Amino acid sequence: MSKINKIFLIFFIVIPYWGISQVNMRFIIDNQEDSIVYFCKYRGAKKIFIDTLTLKKGVYQYKSGKKLPEGIYLLSNSKNFPMTEILVGKKQRFRVIINDLDNNNSIKVKGHAKETANYFKLMAKVMQNEASIAALENETAYYPENIGKIDSLKRDLSAYRETMKIRRKDSFINMVINSIAPHDLHNYWDNFPLDDARILTYPLIDNKLETYFNNLSDDAKQINKEIDKLIAKTGDCVEVRDYLIWYFYNKYYYPKYMNLDDVYIHIVDEYFMKLDMENVTETMLNIMADRANHLENLKIGAKLPEIGNLYSIESSYISVVFYDQTCKKCAQEGRILEEIKSRHPEMVIFPVEINSTDIKNLTSLYDIQTTPMIYVLDKDKHIIAKRIKAKQVELILNMD
Repeated sequence: MSKINKIFLIFFIVIPYWGISQVNMRFIIDNQEDSIVYFCKYRGAKKIFIDTLTLKKGVYQYKSGKKLPEGIYLLSNSKNFPMTEILVGKKQRFRVIINDLDNNNSIKVKGHAKETANYFKLMAKVMQNEASIAALENETAYYPENIGKIDSLKRDLSAYRETMKIRRKDSFINMVINSIAPHDLHNYWDNFPLDDARILTYPLIDNKLETYFNNLSDDAKQINKEIDKLIAKTGDCVEVRDYLIWYFYNKYYYPKYMNLDDVYIHIVDEYFMKLDMENVTETMLNIMADRANHLENLKIGAKLPEIGNLYSIESSYISVVFYDQTCKKCAQEGRILEEIKSRHPEMVIFPVEINSTDIKNLTSLYDIQTTPMIYVLDKDKHIIAKRIKAKQVELILNMD
């Protein structure tokens, strides 16, 4: 074959594919009247809008010349109510036919997108088994043999998950299946690839983080140790690393327990101050460092920095209350404190109106994020409680 003929042959073979979209996903949903649906992606638990899909001849279609990152995507109706999730793997040209949005068994995938089809099958099986297990659990008191049936259903689901994997070991569906397998707390993060940015594309990461860290003891050293372990698991994946750092920063910025300030300090000192993180400005770093420095002086057991004539007060307990004159909640909490004082004369109330003092940076010095802000001190002015409601003050006093 001549060189010219070869060129023409290649031209006629290749040219038809130039017009083919890399992504062509069509959704056919029975009994759907909305003229539009929203196509979204996940970043952890957060939903991010991608495009508006318009109903044309009974079909919603998403097309693009550029492939989507592999992950779990979401269709929402015109009221932004979730309709269904779709796993998007390597193959991104397919049709999804949905006869019943409430029944994954009714969903069919047409086209060469086995990962997508397997995901719908898997979710149908998971929902079916969970419903059966819940029904059996409700009757275990009357039918102890249900425990064996529940174990059988769990084994059945575990075996079924394995059948939904595909040959390509690094496929997204395989990663999802490995990630959703149940684990005890001691091996909770096994098979959960924190070094793979695709793990951020569905809400499971936030659910796992919440479950795991809410089950840890309220010990700052242990929490810091677990945070370090998880961030180390991200390896060279900066995207997941930074996601975790911001997740922990937000979770422990104003922690559930008042003795966890060391966690915030650790996150700021060990990560924000030492790593080059995207979109973190010098101004942001200065604000974080400033708060971390102030929190060192406000930890449980520390002596509250003096304000006014605080140190001259002699009392077994002092409730320092930072308040705002315009704050209705402050007035309500103040009345409760007065009632507690009537029952506990050993306590003195020390009010500080945040807008009337001449102390510079008052809110920063005492980490006043909202009003009222209550600190409870012992006779030596050491902090024994903070960030609590007025009614909790009496609990602190009664513990002595």
